Amino acid sequence: MVLRQSQANGKLLVIWSERTGRGAHSPRAPRKRLNTIDSPSMQNILSLSLITLSGLALTSVTPSRQIQDTEAQEQVSPWVSLFDGKTLDGWTQRNGTATYTAENGTIQGQTTNGSPNSFLCTNRGYSDFELTFEVQVDNALNSGVQIRSQTRNGFLGRVNGPQVEIEASGSGGGEAGYLYAEAAGGWMTPGESRTPHKHFLDGKWNSYRVLAVGPRIQVWVNGTQTSNLVHEGIYGSHPRGFIGLQVHSVGHQDTPLKVSWRNIRLREIRDPKAGWVQLYNGKDLTHWTTSGNWLPQPNGELLLQPRPGEKGWERFSDYLWSNKQYANFILDIEYAYPAKGNSGIYFRVGDTNDPVAQGIEAQILDSTSHKGDLTHHDHGGIIMTSPPSKNMSLPPGKWNRMIVTARSQHLEVDLNGERIIDLQLNKTGLKNRPMKGYLGLQDHGEPHAMRFRNIWVREL
Repeated sequence: MVLRQSQANGKLLVIWSERTGRGAHSPRAPRKRLNTIDSPSMQNILSLSLITLSGLALTSVTPSRQIQDTEAQEQVSPWVSLFDGKTLDGWTQRNGTATYTAENGTIQGQTTNGSPNSFLCTNRGYSDFELTFEVQVDNALNSGVQIRSQTRNGFLGRVNGPQVEIEASGSGGGEAGYLYAEAAGGWMTPGESRTPHKHFLDGKWNSYRVLAVGPRIQVWVNGTQTSNLVHEGIYGSHPRGFIGLQVHSVGHQDTPLKVSWRNIRLREIRDPKAGWVQLYNGKDLTHWTTSGNWLPQPNGELLLQPRPGEKGWERFSDYLWSNKQYANFILDIEYAYPAKGNSGIYFRVGDTNDPVAQGIEAQILDSTSHKGDLTHHDHGGIIMTSPPSKNMSLPPGKWNRMIVTARSQHLEVDLNGERIIDLQLNKTGLKNRPMKGYLGLQDHGEPHAMRFRNIWVREL
């Protein structure tokens, strides 16, 4: 595996623009013919330097590699396929009654009479990433791919967030590859830049590339860049979320229309220039405070090895505490536990001498052999508040990956590729906990030796 560094040059746009007439039941509104986008070609976008890195292989969650430099560098994970080519495992339909099926290595989406916009969505969220896919669509059907998207009013509520436009070119050109905020304000690409073009090949498979890092989103259609947009507003409201495949409403139309996707691949990016901070540098405990036995390893891992006689979890000074406090953030961390291993990830801890009452804990526990209903003490549960929705524990010795996203009262936890916690804290017993505080990793004492790596945080 390799690390890829990239730098793109181009015109940056920071504008909010709204389009009307594209609600859940609305037919497609007329387009405005305006000026062209001044975009460099894809061949001139990337300048890659490859660094071979060492590390342990991960069974079902492939790790990115730890950079050993004094200053953190951009870290790019290996490519993963979001669609296995055979099933819709890892996806959930939200909104609408359009049908989605896996057929011959493709995802087929088909309209139904009277349905609002429909979306087939990944079960986990993504923040900064590079996404590639191929798509083919009936000329009369509008479609799109949601990125960093959310639902309103529950898990299956109204999908909203940035959308990459999919549209046939037709005789006068189309708007494929421009950016639209679905149920979140309308067009992101400003009107003067939404010139109709013919980069999309009607009736054929079309390749898309989407690069979303911080508030900047870039899109290429068949190798030609169509979007290079910085939008602080939509990034402020949608910094992370699921990928969604849209089948647009066609109103009351009896003849079904189809859109097909294949080769949907993604790799995640952690770039310090976009606000990511590497909390563990692979060498020392810069950014942290502890009296415990936390030992940086030559391979870039961080080993927690409780000293002889150190038992129990009420030794709070031996926890690993961040030097900085965080309020709204994305925390991305990998860890491996021994058999029956126990630890925890603390956040918004107002007083490190009393983290149980003055903070929030996401449980780390070897729950691989657990049978029956899950509790808040199982892996990924929020202690004293909520069990995980699913047991996503990997076997002892394997690397788990947890992503915690805290935005005001909204808390989400993804574990090993699955959303397992989605809470409004003000509706739980944690409603009076501090809204800002320290991050912490728990030392549960002997025999719970733990390993950690790739600890990143981004403030929101």
